[in-house]
Amino acid sequence: MKTEQAMIEDLAIISDRRSCALLDKAATINWYCPERFDTEAIFSSLLDDERGGYWSVSAKDKVFLTRQFDGRSSVLFTSFSIGKSGLTITDFMPLEENFRGICRLFTNAPSTIENKVSIRSDYGLIAEDYTIISTKSLKIEKSGLYFHGSHPLTIDKGIIHFEIPAGESGWAYLGKANQISKDELRKLLRTTLQKWKELEKLVDYHGPYENQVRYSLRALQQMVYEPTGGIIAAATTSLPEVICGERNYDYRYVWMRDAALITSSLTQIITTGELEEKFIAFVSGAMEKNGEDHISCFYAVDQTKVSPEIREIPLNGYLQSRPVQIGNSAADQFQLDAEGNILIACSIIYQKTGKVIYWNTVEKIADYICKNWERKDNGIWEEEQLQHYTSSKAFAARGLELIAPYQKDQAVADRWLKNAAMIREFISKNCLTTSGAFAVHAGSENVDLSAALYVPFGVYDAHDDNMLATIQQLEKNYCEEHLYRRHLLEFDSAKEGAFLAGSCWMAHYYAIAGDLQLCKKILDKVLDYSNDLGYFSEEADLMTGHSLGNFPQTFVHSSFICAVNGYKQALKGNTTIIKPIKQ
Repeated sequence: MKTEQAMIEDLAIISDRRSCALLDKAATINWYCPERFDTEAIFSSLLDDERGGYWSVSAKDKVFLTRQFDGRSSVLFTSFSIGKSGLTITDFMPLEENFRGICRLFTNAPSTIENKVSIRSDYGLIAEDYTIISTKSLKIEKSGLYFHGSHPLTIDKGIIHFEIPAGESGWAYLGKANQISKDELRKLLRTTLQKWKELEKLVDYHGPYENQVRYSLRALQQMVYEPTGGIIAAATTSLPEVICGERNYDYRYVWMRDAALITSSLTQIITTGELEEKFIAFVSGAMEKNGEDHISCFYAVDQTKVSPEIREIPLNGYLQSRPVQIGNSAADQFQLDAEGNILIACSIIYQKTGKVIYWNTVEKIADYICKNWERKDNGIWEEEQLQHYTSSKAFAARGLELIAPYQKDQAVADRWLKNAAMIREFISKNCLTTSGAFAVHAGSENVDLSAALYVPFGVYDAHDDNMLATIQQLEKNYCEEHLYRRHLLEFDSAKEGAFLAGSCWMAHYYAIAGDLQLCKKILDKVLDYSNDLGYFSEEADLMTGHSLGNFPQTFVHSSFICAVNGYKQALKGNTTIIKPIKQ
């Protein structure tokens, strides 16, 4: 059985902060991994419209009108016209342990509403067996989940069917509860909305682009695995950076660099401090759980280390883009910038909250940088080619400089600062192009978008000669329509889309540099590639206008928040440069 494959930019998300489901404007759920973001999907038509499971909703003359969330919650309303009448579907995932799953409510149906639910385990490779419990309930054997509906269920060729007759309302539930009623479903909706209101209080923003920032805040909060506080890079695997290319990766993990940058961005707006503490707790817990004296570049949501082994799934892929793969081979890479970014994030947290927590963990990371900064690493773009990447060195140096004031042992603090000075000297002697720009790596004549972050992090001044030379080269060789490409060593980045997170970094640079007009132009162009609910994917295809890469990309959402806050502060005559506290 085949369903129509959704486009990335048409996707919406509902989440219970354990996992999430993705659905399109037709209200078809096309991606769902039960229990955890990184478990085997039972709905995966997003990656294969023939073999992947799905939950579709159809009716004669059904036409999409609009969709919106209830406030900043993850409760989604999708509205359709059917003839001269309307239908609204309410989708949510309960924030209640015993009722984890997907709930769908249907208002008075002007005509017959048909639900088709194709549940296929292991990303679509295994057809499910069902045990009938009653006319309106069944058990899904392999996954151990249950399906309950307001109207009688039938099964035909492995697909669950149920219809809501014209003039009636209906509901359905897929999840771990072995029984549920309409009244319980309504109660779950109320309690879920209340819990999202409580989550909303943890972080907020007022100022320019207020609605758009709040959309990004919701996206970030939807991508948190609540038991550990880990924020995954994206909800999906193998959505391509290049259509029919091979740059398809699994992003359903907690990247330490990304999590640090996300936390850094949130810490600069209105927060209660809980998000910040959970970030450092995740880092500390992961290192302790795995017996490490430093961090891995990413972890599973439960803080366990991820194997670098890849499992390739024989699916057709999004728009025929293969491979579809589970796992990520970058798991065993050395990424010096991740260590540096954690120190930067911790220094911002300490400065804001006044509490120096998990200090033993921070000390270990700082000491590890001192012992290992002279090594080549894989860099911010996880290249297989080991190099002395300039951004890795720059973030490592800045991390040591920002964290040293919190070290009570002056001899240790001096050692950290001495290493930071040596790293800076290495950069000045080895990591400049012949034109004086910051090179991608030592010996290179190319530049990279990551250099834009040097200014908000306070590594270099916005008007530093080397910084100006770098920006000039980025504008000349990597900019199109106010959006920017990164530089890759092992792939021609001109063949992929504009990199949205990096475009936000450039906007932030210009905010600090004083060019607010250009900053706003970049932010507005980035927003052209958010969808109707404010979600970003990783990249933008400037030729077609379509989105590329895994979705939603939390790295982009946090970078957008940080850039907008930089713009806000610049409008007030302030800057968002991160500086050390006074010793």
